[in-house]
Amino acid sequence: MSYSFSFEIELSRPRVAPKLARYLRVAVCALMPAPLIIAADIKLESDWRTAMSSAVAAVNANNFPKAEQLFQMAVQEADRFEAGDPRRGATINALGLLFKEEKKYADAEKAFGKAIVIMEKAYGAESLDVGNVNYNLATVMMAEGHYEAALPVILRSRAVFDKNLGKQSLKTASALCMAGDAYRSLKKYEDAEGMLKQCADSREAAGGMENAELADALYSLALVYQQLGKYAAADARLKLTAKIREITLGVTSPQFAEALEAHASLLKAMGRDQEAAKDLAMAGAVRRSAKK
Repeated sequence: MSYSFSFEIELSRPRVAPKLARYLRVAVCALMPAPLIIAADIKLESDWRTAMSSAVAAVNANNFPKAEQLFQMAVQEADRFEAGDPRRGATINALGLLFKEEKKYADAEKAFGKAIVIMEKAYGAESLDVGNVNYNLATVMMAEGHYEAALPVILRSRAVFDKNLGKQSLKTASALCMAGDAYRSLKKYEDAEGMLKQCADSREAAGGMENAELADALYSLALVYQQLGKYAAADARLKLTAKIREITLGVTSPQFAEALEAHASLLKAMGRDQEAAKDLAMAGAVRRSAKK
């Protein structure tokens, strides 16, 4: 049997969602030459797709225990495919993303590791599918605080995105930002600065100034500038971060409050206590509003 297969699945949280509503986006494309399809193949394919679709529906309904059960069923169905079938890796990757959303990081890391092995054998280490799973693995390692170990995984995904999508792609930018945050957490501020600046430039070029992802990059870059003693650069970027988050996320968003608090901390370091107090007062009002 020969076929081509590509799969991308992504879990994310909308930035403005009072109950942290989640959505799952799945795109599946499997092409199999008609003469080689037999009844058993059709039944297996159908069973697998049914399990995947049901799992996706459970995620969209915020029923994560049910989704986990269904994804496990989908993994069992996928295990009936040939050993090198990339659908096995794609299904395990999907389960890993659910584990990540549930903050079951050890389980997620294990799932992504298995998926990478399968995807590399199917498509090669420089394929976009492998880059995506490496990126997923890196996000889990970052969430666990394993910054040093995460860096080579992040940089592998960045190289894949760069090669397949180009230096200005948003996926390349995301990998750059994650690498910058890893370097920042490791207090390697000069390395972090270059990565985060590239990320911010790419996000601004792709989405303009009113762009919440750009604000995230500017926020991290500002924290790096503060550590490097570049207070003027940090000041400008934290002001811009706060303004973008106010416009894109709303005046009551926690991210807006976060930017105000970071700016207040910088202003205090600069001896501008009165301005810092104003930012802190506004941030406090935002935090209190979020609790109501």
